[in-house]
Amino acid sequence: MKVIKTDKHYMAEPDFEIDHYKDASYPPVASHYHEFYEIFLFVSGNADYVVHDKMFQLKPGDLLIIPPAIMHHPIFRDFEIPYERYVLWLSPPAFDTMKKIDPDIDYFLRPGHAKTFLIRDSVDSSRARFGQFEALTHAYREESLCYHSEGMADILRILIGINRSLYNREHVFAKAQKPSVLSNALHYIDLNLSGDLSLDTVAKALFIDKYNFSHMFKQNMQISFYQYVIQQRLLEAKRLLMKKEPISSIPAKCGFSDYNAFYRSFKKNYGVNPREYAAYHIKAIHGEVGGLSLDIDHQSTES
Repeated sequence: MKVIKTDKHYMAEPDFEIDHYKDASYPPVASHYHEFYEIFLFVSGNADYVVHDKMFQLKPGDLLIIPPAIMHHPIFRDFEIPYERYVLWLSPPAFDTMKKIDPDIDYFLRPGHAKTFLIRDSVDSSRARFGQFEALTHAYREESLCYHSEGMADILRILIGINRSLYNREHVFAKAQKPSVLSNALHYIDLNLSGDLSLDTVAKALFIDKYNFSHMFKQNMQISFYQYVIQQRLLEAKRLLMKKEPISSIPAKCGFSDYNAFYRSFKKNYGVNPREYAAYHIKAIHGEVGGLSLDIDHQSTES
């Protein structure tokens, strides 16, 4: 039987991992991202969830779809109801294998759906999805005969259900709550990565006192405003590197004062310099090396 660790942010398995968690208390979770897909099925609790620049108030049966390199974290309101959820992690190579079986399996990532993040289905559909996740979790924990191929097939069915719901518009998309100061701030940062994102500038744009804003941001995101901006700029730099953007043009596009500042920040956060990262990524695409494992927040707890 598998021993599941709940304090890691990296995949130990090559294709997928899944588990079921139920907690009566939980430490604050800092905003973070993964190098893999996360599919999160909410069972119960009083929590909001921030994904990229959107914040959602979760309801039982809600499904979060979080692609790689998307910042996310929960915000707990209280623990009168246990925080219960299923968490499925899917590696990019495993997802690519599924795309070879069915090229439409990435429908949920295409324009118009790429930032949906949260799906709220009918009660009947949610019940069926709970059954899928429960069966998949049991087989994975017990390492039942052929659990790996069964798991890949179950995940394929889950993704098929998500894509068909999107295509047929048979469910209601859960929209983010009315924009708050936090969601407005996240959206402003996302739109202005190449510009001035000092605390003074952003607070002024949001018409809020900078000290109150700084405190509110840290309290909700569990990282400082400055750290979050750096993380978002580095994520954008990684995306540009993977698109083979000339490295010399990246610092300005990502809001760094010069190449040296960009180089130091990238190396400090990822352990490799930008050129090494780009070279490694190209080799990984062609199967010459294993996947690059990078995690910006090793001290955070499970989602």
